[in-house]
Amino acid sequence: MATPTVSVLIPVHNRAHLVGDAIRSILGQRFGDFELVVVDDGSTDDSVAVVEGFGDPRIRVVRHARNLGIPDARNTGLDAARGRLIAWLDSDDIARPERLGAQVDFLARNPDVALVGGCAGKIDKDGRRKRGVRVPPLESGDIAAWLLFRSAFQQSSVMGRAEVLKANPYQPSFDVCEDLELFVRLSRTYRLANLPQVLVDRRVHPGQTVCQRQDRIRECKGGLYAGPLTELGMRFDAEDLRRHTMLGKTKLKGVEAPPDFLRWAADWLQTLRACNAESRYVPPEGMALATGWFWLLACRVAMPTLGRAAAVRTYLRSPLARGLIRGPARGWLTASAPVLLGLRR
Repeated sequence: MATPTVSVLIPVHNRAHLVGDAIRSILGQRFGDFELVVVDDGSTDDSVAVVEGFGDPRIRVVRHARNLGIPDARNTGLDAARGRLIAWLDSDDIARPERLGAQVDFLARNPDVALVGGCAGKIDKDGRRKRGVRVPPLESGDIAAWLLFRSAFQQSSVMGRAEVLKANPYQPSFDVCEDLELFVRLSRTYRLANLPQVLVDRRVHPGQTVCQRQDRIRECKGGLYAGPLTELGMRFDAEDLRRHTMLGKTKLKGVEAPPDFLRWAADWLQTLRACNAESRYVPPEGMALATGWFWLLACRVAMPTLGRAAAVRTYLRSPLARGLIRGPARGWLTASAPVLLGLRR
């Protein structure tokens, strides 16, 4: 059998009601040179029967006798992949028809990029489109800075070079945030990128890990960020680390922000910029963009307490705001505008 260009990997555990949609979205791709490897992580429902019911020769099923967890399932997929490129899709998400072709073309034109993601739309539990698009940073330096706060990728949207991903397996100790840990690790060695194009739709439903394991996610993020912050030159205690993980959330749902959170955020983010100016942990332009964006989110969280007008004034009066006006921010906003305005879907 000829080696496929792309191996698409879908880990699944008890998602019989959803995995069929994910598979159909791959079989419907405009780019056809792929294999689809579904890793069944010890499902006790009909997930495997749903997958095998497609009867498509491009689909292979690799089974775990028991549930080992997502890092092990992802690594099993990496071991089984035969393509020179590897694309991920979670079993509850769907890929848009142009997804694989757009990323294959980009990686062919950019041989120095190891991994590329894209923008993501939303669907509800029944597969209906929802409002809102997640637009990540696009350039490698901006991505590296973004990863100091939260993931710069939608896991379901990423495609990477097989030799890179196989040499950098997922860490079993990260039973959640395994994707974030990998992206941070890769960003220290390789060029990474995102396309200003919606490539996947993420399904929003109560069974998502992000909904089920918030406390464990915060714990893992704190441990993950401690190393980069130390390397960057920051001094911090456990409370600073807890608050830093809060900065990366679009909304502090289920988490109470301390009364002095906004003042702390302003000082913390400016100190991050100053330390990075000396250590050059990430490009200064990328740090300006990231700190400007997360300062905006901090001010947005403060709106119910300060009021809209006061929060806007607080944001604009800070030198952090210039990170979203100058330098790389202009290119990011220009490239993202068609997606955010619904002109490019």
